[in-house]
Amino acid sequence: MAYSDGLACLNGNTYWSMLIHVQDHATDIPSQFVEVRFSLPCNTSPEWIARKPSVQKFRLTRDQDSDVVLKEFIDCRAESPSGHTSELCPQIAMWTRVPGAEVDKLPFGQRVPIYRSVDLPLAPVV
Repeated sequence: MAYSDGLACLNGNTYWSMLIHVQDHATDIPSQFVEVRFSLPCNTSPEWIARKPSVQKFRLTRDQDSDVVLKEFIDCRAESPSGHTSELCPQIAMWTRVPGAEVDKLPFGQRVPIYRSVDLPLAPVV
């Protein structure tokens, strides 16, 4: 559905998040979104960034301690002399949608379960 990269290279890696629309046909649970965090070497992008979404299987590990409320914009903490953040910090979209998912509604403001990729583990930050 959408992805967000860390915008910076740390220790030879860029840290990514992807937002996946999950539907489990084996249960009565309605479809949901999950966020998956992973890292790749700097200047490397996932292959699926330029492709339309398709049904795929992922090997994931649940990270319950990291569940978050999904934000639409990147946090900006700088304050102007008048104390208003909006004067110095324009809203910058946090998520880039993959081709074909540009109009899909993302669950901003809702708690999203966090997973980590087994195949693309997070590299440690030193």
